[in-house]
Amino acid sequence: MATINFKTMIPEINSLVVFNKKSCSENDYKKYFKKIFEGKLFVFLGEIKQCPNHCILADLQNGKIVGMYHTDNFIEATEDEC
Repeated sequence: MATINFKTMIPEINSLVVFNKKSCSENDYKKYFKKIFEGKLFVFLGEIKQCPNHCILADLQNGKIVGMYHTDNFIEATEDEC
């Protein structure tokens, strides 16, 4: 079995990120993530030290902090998405 290096998938701290729809199935996206992440921009605050591969995000629209989502579910936003 191949090993995945999750460190290569972690966005830079304090970067603007969006949910990466390619990181899950379409059904999972609709069921678990669409309502929370659709069309939103977040600040990636970092990986949780005690929970590797999980992160904390700040929602730019409402200021809410969300956490415990997998780091590989997020990619840095493009200039067009900002």
